[in-house]
Amino acid sequence: MYVTMSVDIKAPPERVWEFLVKPEKAKAWFHALEVYEWTSEPSGVGSTFHWLERSGGREYSIDFETTEWEPPHVFGFTMVGGGFFRSYDERWEIEATEGGSRFTFNDRIEFPYGPLGSVIGWFAARQAKDTGAQALAQLKRLAEATD
Repeated sequence: MYVTMSVDIKAPPERVWEFLVKPEKAKAWFHALEVYEWTSEPSGVGSTFHWLERSGGREYSIDFETTEWEPPHVFGFTMVGGGFFRSYDERWEIEATEGGSRFTFNDRIEFPYGPLGSVIGWFAARQAKDTGAQALAQLKRLAEATD
């Protein structure tokens, strides 16, 4: 499954960045996250964190390692532990624009079960786009309201 979506935000990249790396701020816009906690210092590539995500009526407990860290523009991470997915890579990017920022996320998730996993991924991508649209609207609202 691969999903990418973007939103334009009338706020500088530094303000949007806080909503990605500060757990309480991330949970305020990404409602599927119930737990987001750094398990090491959030200081760059190699940093680790844990999250509990609820999606499609299921709970996913996932451990991630940071693979890209370029404040305030790029935060990439990959799954290093968690029981269900075969792989889970995500990249969050903030691009400076004339009016503020453009936030883009790229999810690449591989489901188990071989060919059946591909079918599951197709349905999951549809749901992820709906959830993503809601999350991006919330991120935009929160980042633009913050002074």
